[in-house]
Amino acid sequence: MSIAATAPVTTFAVVPWVDRALSDDADVVRKLTISAAEFPRSVVLGEPKRVVQEALDAACVAAQRDDWDGMGSARVEPSTYAYASQFLQILPASLPIPDISVDTDGEILFEWDRGQRHIFSISVGRDGTLTFAGLYGHTKIHGTEHLREALPLVIAHSLQRIANQPTV
Repeated sequence: MSIAATAPVTTFAVVPWVDRALSDDADVVRKLTISAAEFPRSVVLGEPKRVVQEALDAACVAAQRDDWDGMGSARVEPSTYAYASQFLQILPASLPIPDISVDTDGEILFEWDRGQRHIFSISVGRDGTLTFAGLYGHTKIHGTEHLREALPLVIAHSLQRIANQPTV
């Protein structure tokens, strides 16, 4: 039996944000799948992604030039913004809304703070590098992955742990 067959329904699906199918039929199926999965016109289900996208846009606009904070910080590169937007699109819609900010090195930071000793952050770099760190009680995790077609498994599992943690 496969892992997918035994996973509970509440488990995050690690679904590609883009596929390589090229036909017109594949394009129609892709659009229908995205529409059904995200309910973009739903006020309830589409709102969190819209709010996060607006926060991402605002953070990037504020950091468009070097020294944007008066402390010598690097600006957000267009590629960093593009990777951060792609990352946002593959996040599960059921995930709590993260805080978004720009680091002094020009990377974009997504952070989920669920209370004392339950925090997870991901920094998106200009080449698609995802640098992450998490604290879950007394358990720590950190590392780097590269953004590809789906959430890296270690990041998907960490996000699931954060999503399942009630806010304190």
